[in-house]
Amino acid sequence: MRKIHVPLLRGIRNLQSLRTLNSPERNSAVDVFRAVAIIVVALYHFKEILPLGYIGVDLFFVISGLLVGGLLTRSFANDKKINFFKFFLQRGFKIWPSYFIFLGLGTVIAFYLAPEQVIPLWDIKRYIFFYQNYTGAPFHWSFDHVWSLCIEEHFYIMLPVAFIIVQRLYNKKEALFGLVGLVIVSGIVFKLLSLWFTRSQDTYSGTHVRIDALGWGVLLNLIIVYYSQLLKRRRSYLVSLLGTLMGIAAVVVFCNTDSVYYKKVVFHSLIPFCFFLMIAGLYYYDLSRLKLLRFIAYYSYNWYLWHPLLSVIFRHYIESTVVGVVCYLGISFSVAVLFTTIVEEPFLRLRKQVINRLFKPQLQYSYRSQ
Repeated sequence: MRKIHVPLLRGIRNLQSLRTLNSPERNSAVDVFRAVAIIVVALYHFKEILPLGYIGVDLFFVISGLLVGGLLTRSFANDKKINFFKFFLQRGFKIWPSYFIFLGLGTVIAFYLAPEQVIPLWDIKRYIFFYQNYTGAPFHWSFDHVWSLCIEEHFYIMLPVAFIIVQRLYNKKEALFGLVGLVIVSGIVFKLLSLWFTRSQDTYSGTHVRIDALGWGVLLNLIIVYYSQLLKRRRSYLVSLLGTLMGIAAVVVFCNTDSVYYKKVVFHSLIPFCFFLMIAGLYYYDLSRLKLLRFIAYYSYNWYLWHPLLSVIFRHYIESTVVGVVCYLGISFSVAVLFTTIVEEPFLRLRKQVINRLFKPQLQYSYRSQ
């Protein structure tokens, strides 16, 4: 049977090969998990389809900790020093351009299509300065998903500072493991304390109560850097299977309990650990054949930014039918491709030029920091 060559599909395949499959800096397992995370989060806004889809944010946190931790542990392992300014530039060029374009353009779109979603002028400062996650329950659902970006921005400040302190006081890998262990434990303890003393939104969106998820990602990176042989064993996939089974069990219990303690503390402490196990067990497996998921992963950041606004518009004008959800996913992903191409990629190219000009070029880490 002859193959039918469709120019658009061929172009997509070439695009995918260029940006994803042929990049030696990307880990295929991390890409697959990132794609799963964004799909789950995107479907969460149709709660009748995936009511617990918000756990995809926990998966994003673990992946972010893994990738961002890689920038720091690589510097610590190779150079015995950490350049905070370089690190912040790397993250800023990745996060800020797409984020602020979304805030500005998204506000204009919301003004015409969903005016109740527009951020009041007196509230905009909490989005600009990344403290929206500490200002109470969200009211503008098209924009308040950025609470997770606030947490990551806070983490991007705290983690390098903590690494620099450890480097100057101890300069040993054991101290890094101790630091990350403290981060994980503190996040769990703060969840418990927040539930006891506040019973507020802070038990979900505060940086101090979600930092353990990022800590699990950094811990995985430390294991990759210093003890990679543990993840290269013949049956390491069993670790991923264990994490999957634990995650399923945690969700089943969540759906069948009324315990606030379990839902606010245990569940949100256990799920990141499950994702840690799942990624660890498959990290050195070649998942490059899952091309569609890896293609989706490349555009996950802008998809995350734009999907809530588009979901609100779709829910307002189109019922939550199968056709409506498929259209929402297709259009929101297309928007992500557009803004990745015209905003994110140019700034990433500029980042490379700026970093190479300001700092001596070094060998890249084994996966690209997203």
